[in-house]
Amino acid sequence: MTRCSRRRSGCPVCGSSPARRSRPAAFDRYQAQRVNISGEPVGYDPDAPTASAEWVKHNLNRVRDSLPNGYCGRPAQQDCPHPNACLTCPDFQTTPQFLQIHRRQAATNSNLIAQADASGQLRLAQNLRRVQANLEQIIPALEALQDDGPGDDPR
Repeated sequence: MTRCSRRRSGCPVCGSSPARRSRPAAFDRYQAQRVNISGEPVGYDPDAPTASAEWVKHNLNRVRDSLPNGYCGRPAQQDCPHPNACLTCPDFQTTPQFLQIHRRQAATNSNLIAQADASGQLRLAQNLRRVQANLEQIIPALEALQDDGPGDDPR
């Protein structure tokens, strides 16, 4: 494709905005595949004036806040009041890349719920059920996204 030199929306060569042309296409695909703890897509408009800033912010936060099963979406200037409670945090975001980890965690968590119930640890069982409920929303949402297209490497 010819490199676009036009600086307006709706470029006749590439059909995209200047902001879209300045960041990798893989990032836009990645953004379209993110879900929150409720299994809902995380909003993103690739043509928004702030889209390139999102790309920069993502790459900075990804280095700072990579998790074994997703990413922290909390702004860098805010501290986390609940470390290790990511699956109950509204700032948590994940992608199909982490689907197998979520499946394993759901299976392990299910066993932990049974153990907590059997030993009368009601508060622990209640907390584990909240995590399990979120996993049961995240997993099908990621499965649906995984069936929709290519991987989610945002770089």
